[in-house]
Amino acid sequence: MLIIARQPKIVQSTDNFDDNYIYKCLRCGVEYQNPVGHFYKIQYSELYLKNNRYVPLCKNCINGMYKNFSEKYGARIAFVFLCYMIDIPFYHSLFDSIVKNNNVFSVGLYLRQINGRQYQYQSFQQTILNKELFKSEKDIVEEKEVKWTKSEIQNKNDVIATVGYDPFEGYPEEDRRFLFNELIKYFDDDITDDTYKLSQIIQIVNNNNQIRNYDILISRLDAIKDANDIKSLNGMKSNLVSSNDKIAKENEISVKNRSNKNVGKSTLTYLMKDLREKDFDKAEANYYDQLKSKGTLWAENMSMKAIKENGFFDENDNKEITEINRKLVIDLQHKVDDLMEEKRLLLIKLQELENGDRND
Repeated sequence: MLIIARQPKIVQSTDNFDDNYIYKCLRCGVEYQNPVGHFYKIQYSELYLKNNRYVPLCKNCINGMYKNFSEKYGARIAFVFLCYMIDIPFYHSLFDSIVKNNNVFSVGLYLRQINGRQYQYQSFQQTILNKELFKSEKDIVEEKEVKWTKSEIQNKNDVIATVGYDPFEGYPEEDRRFLFNELIKYFDDDITDDTYKLSQIIQIVNNNNQIRNYDILISRLDAIKDANDIKSLNGMKSNLVSSNDKIAKENEISVKNRSNKNVGKSTLTYLMKDLREKDFDKAEANYYDQLKSKGTLWAENMSMKAIKENGFFDENDNKEITEINRKLVIDLQHKVDDLMEEKRLLLIKLQELENGDRND
């Protein structure tokens, strides 16, 4: 039997083999020989090297301070203070992500993320250097939306351009992505002409987002232990579904009840708008050229020919047609006169400008 001698362990300068070492909270004074479960470990701060990188404040004290700060300044500012005190970086995106995924903020979950490789060698210094504390709510939203796909960004821009403002300003990033992608599906060419209908569509999309969030909450609950909560959420969900159905029927919005089921993306107006935003100059249509085109003239002649061959008019019809024609001719003549006068005045102004340039 071959016996191999065990290699001696090389002692590192950071190792601590003193079983009598006591980890002490410098705030409340509580002491433990084993820090695990009692103290938070900060992997990359240079302040706690000789304490095996454990913060010399127990978890109870840190969570208690966070609670006190939150009552005074709100959760976000409170945690910024805490990050400064224990020397860890603060990121709005990570803070919001934890709140979004857990419905409440957790100091422990944040520290677990901060100890990951993507944040290695970072401390509160990075928060200052990155100017994280000076970001506005708009900056935070835009920073998150950089990760959106090209089509999602296009949908957002199209909605804002059509509505005239951001209808979902202040909403969480994940909600905004869903809301813009849903709202664009309801847009028709005439949507801007009916502001009330537009407001009702926005309300329906908002309700759909709430329904989606209720479904997410229900999926995280236990069917037996949380039966009452599930029943309550389903009740609120049913109310929103009924409200959507009522709004849709009254305004002909739902796909089932809409008089115009065309979403509008295949129309000439939408295609021209899309090409125009992509700086495609030839997308512009000249209405004058269209009216003077051979195709238009051919269509007019064929239409007139069909009316003459198939129309059966009595004396009253002919009289009414004559009166309508006379009115149209008079109105058209007035427009021509107005345009001629406008042209005359513009020519005078142009002549004055040319004379002024010669004098200079």
